[in-house]
Amino acid sequence: MDNYRTMLAHVSDDASASRVLSYASRLALAHASTLCAVRAVEPINPGAYMSPEMGALAAQLSLDAEREGIAAARDRVATAAQASGVVIEFQGAGGDPVDAMAARSRAADLVVVGQPAMGGPTLGFASKLLVTAGCPLLFVPAAGSVDADVKRVLVAWSGTRESARALRDALPLLKRAAAVELLRFGNAEAGLDEPLEPVVSYLKSHGVSATCSVLPVRAISFSERMLNPTVVDASVAELLLSHAADSDADMVVMGGYGHTRAFELVLGGVSRTMLHSMTLPVLMSH
Repeated sequence: MDNYRTMLAHVSDDASASRVLSYASRLALAHASTLCAVRAVEPINPGAYMSPEMGALAAQLSLDAEREGIAAARDRVATAAQASGVVIEFQGAGGDPVDAMAARSRAADLVVVGQPAMGGPTLGFASKLLVTAGCPLLFVPAAGSVDADVKRVLVAWSGTRESARALRDALPLLKRAAAVELLRFGNAEAGLDEPLEPVVSYLKSHGVSATCSVLPVRAISFSERMLNPTVVDASVAELLLSHAADSDADMVVMGGYGHTRAFELVLGGVSRTMLHSMTLPVLMSH
């Protein structure tokens, strides 16, 4: 695949939606892609144990709020379309937002979403969508300048299924980039030829020339592991973001890790820390 032919942009009810739409529309223009903006938000719960009169009033207020949300989202989409010159289809999705986006993602090449707020409902949305979507997710940072003309891409390689999937899903971006770097974490003395050479050859077969780097992860003491089980994941994510800044990368590509715990889909430590601290777009595939 040389281009993303069909893209989805998630539209929330907060100001970050305009930032997501702006980035998605510029990316769609660069890839000659069709773009559909989908407003998918948690439905308003009118509450329980109300009198019939109060229940009817709550239902009407909920309906009014939904109509206002759809109108505001439609205005944001129209503004982004006018600014970019891209035709953007708008859809208002009812019901569970994850189910709505996941269903539409199965007929799309890429979903563009905003950076989730840690501790808020958007983190749960991002986590669940990551493991249920039929295509990769591209997260847009909440702050800082972002360029849809991606020139330098940093690929975090771990040799896992998720990492390989992310690499393949990012090929349209990698083919357009001026520089692609494969980054592995581990023992710097282990060498690059055996673990990364097949990946470099694979990219070369797709017309992508990549360089390789290894960053050692500092040894974590037993006491640190006991006091903070996520200390290893956090250090890897911090190293990755630091290296991205040092190499002036425009985007990070990585496997997105999620798993089921007590019937709740949650992000792995590296993925969670990356989304919390990201300063540039991050493409994730599960």
